[in-house]
Amino acid sequence: MQTYKVVFQLTSNEVDVYKSLISQINNLLNAMPNDVAVEVVCHGRSSSFCVQENNSFVPQILALIQKGVQIKVCQNMLHANGINPQQIIPQINIVPAGIAELVKRQHEGWAYIKAGF
Repeated sequence: MQTYKVVFQLTSNEVDVYKSLISQINNLLNAMPNDVAVEVVCHGRSSSFCVQENNSFVPQILALIQKGVQIKVCQNMLHANGINPQQIIPQINIVPAGIAELVKRQHEGWAYIKAGF
């Protein structure tokens, strides 16, 4: 059985983009159960998606992670916004540079999707 690999790039701080991203990932997982690996790379202005405090999306994010979705956050973005790594949802992984993570995934053959409208 082939496993498809999809990486989503999230750079937005807009709630509607977060809703759309979560919906798209759930649709993908439902359409391709057990056939798809999904990763989300958060950088740019997307820090509010990753922090625990005042984040109404935490339950939905944790549900995605429980389904096997990997969520990664850019250390450069955290530093630029004065965000302490302990403020991030604990199940989210920190990578040195979000853009480098995207380059690596694309080089490895992952399908790329930009989150947003």
